[in-house]
Amino acid sequence: MERRALVAAFCEECVWARAVRTHFEQLFESGETRHRLLAETAKTFFQDLNLILIEYVLLQQCKLTDPASSGRDKDNLTSNLLLCLGWSPETERVLEASNERLMKFRAKVIDARRKLVAHLDLRARLQPLSLGVFTEDDERDFWSALQAFANAAHMEAVGGPFEIDATMVEGDAASLVHSLADAADYDDLIKEDNGLVGSRTAARRYRDV
Repeated sequence: MERRALVAAFCEECVWARAVRTHFEQLFESGETRHRLLAETAKTFFQDLNLILIEYVLLQQCKLTDPASSGRDKDNLTSNLLLCLGWSPETERVLEASNERLMKFRAKVIDARRKLVAHLDLRARLQPLSLGVFTEDDERDFWSALQAFANAAHMEAVGGPFEIDATMVEGDAASLVHSLADAADYDDLIKEDNGLVGSRTAARRYRDV
């Protein structure tokens, strides 16, 4: 497959990984008020979804940085494969520096991927082992490096920069949260007016969700 097509496909995978991470942020990293709303709406479901998204994001981060090959005739669409496609000296320097940052983060989470996400290692499951430990700064640097990598590769192979933060015009997790907030506040109004919607405006618990 030609370099242009490989880079375009890799960039699409970057967008997907970043989109799922954004969904997680909008649901679970946007303040205590939002946490209360989700718990009030469906506590168990959102607790499960929290864990599902954490595992899935970690899996995507590892997949994007897997080795270029898993064996004979088994190439992987990863940053390490793209490094082998032949680049101008300037682009190659950016790609190598960005990939070094990506691999630094991968080293922190790969054991969690191998032992808990892609495979349920008995010892890791039953004993309190520290797997996948990283800081917020570590993860921010991963996404920054991935953006730099995608930009550099796309600029040379396809033309123009590439933004991995996609705009979700048909609605995203934030849209869901605001709909849930409207429903909860409407329910409060109905209860307060004994089943009748009055003309006054009740205080909204989730106005700033």
